[in-house]
Amino acid sequence: MRAQIESSVEGMYLEYETFGDENNPPVLLIMGLAVQMLAWREKFCEDLAAKGFYVIRFDNRDIGLSKHFDELGSPPLVRRVLFNMFCGRWFKVGTPYGLEDMARDSFGLLSALGIEKAHLVGASMGGTIAQTMAIMDPARVLSLCSIMSTTGARNLPDGDTRVRLMLLKKPGPTHEDRVKRTIDAITMISAPQEPSADLASYAERVVSRSYHPEGATRQMNAIIAQNDRTKDLGGLKMPCVVIHGKKDPLVPVQHGEATAAAIGGDVGLVVIENMGHVIVQKFNDIVISAIVRNAQRGINRGGLDISDLDVTLE
Repeated sequence: MRAQIESSVEGMYLEYETFGDENNPPVLLIMGLAVQMLAWREKFCEDLAAKGFYVIRFDNRDIGLSKHFDELGSPPLVRRVLFNMFCGRWFKVGTPYGLEDMARDSFGLLSALGIEKAHLVGASMGGTIAQTMAIMDPARVLSLCSIMSTTGARNLPDGDTRVRLMLLKKPGPTHEDRVKRTIDAITMISAPQEPSADLASYAERVVSRSYHPEGATRQMNAIIAQNDRTKDLGGLKMPCVVIHGKKDPLVPVQHGEATAAAIGGDVGLVVIENMGHVIVQKFNDIVISAIVRNAQRGINRGGLDISDLDVTLE
């Protein structure tokens, strides 16, 4: 389904899909860099909806079937990555659009669906967007769940260089090359877990649905240019939970720990011992339980009890 979004961008639209009863409390799922909404796998969405929520997944701008911004051109990504590595603590790179624009898109989708307030769940770049939304307009955020994400602080450790370089590498020119590149990337960032058994068919579906590397370049530039949200996160008052894999090869666990520390208060921190940078199906129950409990305490105004979650799954 496609929603027209009120925006300063003419003809702005986002592709989305919903699960569950629209009369239930809404949960907006926000996905990460260069990843379509399909990465919120159907079973995950259905299981979350079965807990009594109206679940919304969508393609961010410049990816999938949402509006592309090719008229903005492609920033020189490698040059800007290197600039950020060596000078990022002192200087910011320019960007065609930022995380704030993507946050406004997400609010625009909620408005288009007639939703005033929602629970936010963001993964990786989606977590930075969700955090930005909570900072920009906290009155519209019922609860915040930041998964395998970061504060944007420049003093946090980088991910595995081998993984980062592999993700920057361009695939060959054929459809088969693109599918293989997708399989290889998901396999690498899933480590130490094996990817899902249906990875090959999933990769085929994703690439056939949309292949748009120029959009991913602009999204990456928005990440490079992000602000350090550490101070602003400390002002959040809504229920918050941070989820991170201890073995994350792309965004090290210190980023999740820093996010929880920045929010402070009674924020929940769930560190899953053997999770990488993908929520493989075996971790669905843990992640969904943490999301649901955090959302429910927004209703009941209680503390977050996560002590019984089995975070040591092999």
